[in-house]
Order: sequence, then C-alpha cells, then structure tokens
Amino acid sequence: MRIRPASGTSILRIATDAAGETLAAEHIAASGALSDEGLCALFVTTDYDLAHLGKALARHGINNVIGAATGCTIGSNGFQKHGITGFFLPPKRFFVVKALIEDVAHFGLPDARKLAGTMRDELKRGGPASPKAMFGVVMADAEARCEERLIAALGMEFAGMPLVGGSAGDVYFNPAGHPPGSKRLLYEGRALQNAALFCLVASHSPVHALSHNHYGAGARKIVITDADPERRLVREINGRPALAEYARACGFSKPPAHVAEYAPYPLMIRIGGQYFARGMQRIYDDGAIEFACAIESGVVAAIAEPQNMLARLEEMFTDLAKTVGPPELVIGFDCAARTMFMEQHGLTEDVARILIRNNVVGFAALGEQFNTVHVNNSFTALAIAGPG
Repeated sequence: MRIRPASGTSILRIATDAAGETLAAEHIAASGALSDEGLCALFVTTDYDLAHLGKALARHGINNVIGAATGCTIGSNGFQKHGITGFFLPPKRFFVVKALIEDVAHFGLPDARKLAGTMRDELKRGGPASPKAMFGVVMADAEARCEERLIAALGMEFAGMPLVGGSAGDVYFNPAGHPPGSKRLLYEGRALQNAALFCLVASHSPVHALSHNHYGAGARKIVITDADPERRLVREINGRPALAEYARACGFSKPPAHVAEYAPYPLMIRIGGQYFARGMQRIYDDGAIEFACAIESGVVAAIAEPQNMLARLEEMFTDLAKTVGPPELVIGFDCAARTMFMEQHGLTEDVARILIRNNVVGFAALGEQFNTVHVNNSFTALAIAGPG
C-alpha cells in the first residue's frame, strides 16, 4: 500500500502518548497527510519496541520513516518520559535523500566520500535546481561509540553545509530497561543497532544551525596528561590521578561518588573559536573518568562556570528569530545531562515552556553532533523558517 501524496506545504508535528505500538501508529497515521516523499522522523521512548512500531506503521502505508530511541522526547507536550514525537517535512518544500550506515563502527572518510557522491547524484537527478538551503541530519546508535569519526567524516565531505544530530539511547534514564544490544534506530520499518542514519535535505526555506550551552569557560584550567580517546577515558589530569584532580579543580574538598554531582562543571574545550562542553559519564574505582566524548592527551580545558539556563536559552531563541524569523520547526537534540540538570534544579517545566513556544521537536540525546564535532551537554538544533 502506498500512502497518498501530502498536499500541504506546512511542516507537520507529530505527538502521541498512546499505550503500545499499534495505537501509536494509528495516531501517527491520523496526524496529517504523510507521504512516501519528504521526511518523517520519529523520536520514540524506549518503552516502545521499534520493530513492532515499524510494522504497525507499515500497515498504515507509512514506510518512509526514520527514528531514534530515547529516554525522553521533546515536542508539543514538552518533555515526555513516555511517548512519541516527530515531524514530517512535506515534499513540496523539502527534497530528502536518506542513507543507512549499517556498520557505523567501521565508517571512515573513504566511506563518507563514496556516500556523499551517491547522495549528491540523487539530489541532482530529482532535487530542486536552486534550493534556499541545504542541511544534514544525523542519528547514531550511542552504544557504537564512534560519533567522533562519523561526524568528522560527514562534516568534511559536506563542508559548509550545516549538520546536526543526536545519539540514540537511554542509559541516563533507565539502564536496566535498555540494555546493551538494544535496537535504537528505525529505518524504513527496520529496527537496527550499531548503525547511523543520515539525511541530506534541500530546503525551499532558510535554515540556521547552532550548538548552545549555558556554561561559560571559567578561569580554572587543566591539562589532560593521560587519556585513551577510543574508550573516552581520562586517567590523569595535570599529571595526577584524574578524578581527584578534576574534583579539586571543581572546588570539591573530596571527590563526590556520583557523576551527577559533577554535572554543573563539565570541561570546556575550544574548537574553531567556540567553546564546547565535555561532560563526565562514568567514574571508575581506579580514579579514571569516562567522558561522553573523546578527549586526547595534551588538551587544555577550562572548568565550566554554569550560568542561568533559562536566561541563556531565551537569549538564544531571540537571536535565532533575528536570523530566520519565528521558526516553523526547530529540530532539537538536547543532551540527557541537561535534562538531568533541569530535573535537579527544578527547571524542567520552565525550559519546556520555552521549547514549546519555539516549536522544538526532538529528543534527549546521549551526545550531539554539530558540523564536524561530536559534543555533549549541549542543545544542538536546526531551525527552519516558515514558508514564504
């Protein structure tokens, strides 16, 4: 069964908290005129089974879908620990070329070059001659732990074009419910693990991409002196055991035992004139620290100084509106560590109101991708202007 063409030009936003994949698929099918063209993206909390959801959607003729599993979705109801959010980019305004990277752990620059050539050829054959904007969207399985290589390779091949993305998974929220080996991505009805999805989009509307955080780079500096980037481990800082030295730099008299205590103080690393945060993910008994992004020996980093999250977010959206006008849609990848920070400080409802007002649809990610850089502790987003 082929679903009817979408007749409108407006971006559709999708939201359901239906119990079970069958009813959720019914709600999604009823949300508007979807089609096999354009792009339907879904963000799905991990209490749904992606394989079952893909089959349920197919029964409604909805096959052209990509999706990511998450512990928390973002949409018209704010943050949801149970539910599905998403969007549909209509083909009258957006031409989309999709690619599935099945073995993302071994994806490198030669693969990216070949993939880019194939996707550009498809764009030339069927896409608009002179789109107002081009952009890319990436979703990767966080368990594969290779986002640095993935986004660097794609970013080099599509240099100058904004790329945004998020890492799928649930370990910040519900480790027991989403164990290793879980299938975290959905691609045209298939549930997948150790994979990535990439969409190249030609748009008739202007877009703007950004990576935002609410931290400033403080005066306290540290040097990474022993690290294993492949495992995202840091063993020594300033030539001393990593955990003790990091805790000292954060101002603790002794190292806290839980990573949540360090959430307000990620490392700030300067890349291309912009500071990006590097947050802690796990502490080991030997004093080593696992970060959510790779860090190499020799890197100089500043200890972050948290600023007012709400004020910074409002300021970001004010600046964004000056660039593209009030956005029709903001595709948002908000770090799960930020979600935890909001909950700890009672900010969740206030942040949700800001995101709802600015038409944000996305999910709490276990890492975010921005142009050529894998980041975390960020709100990484792409805003799409309304038609006209």
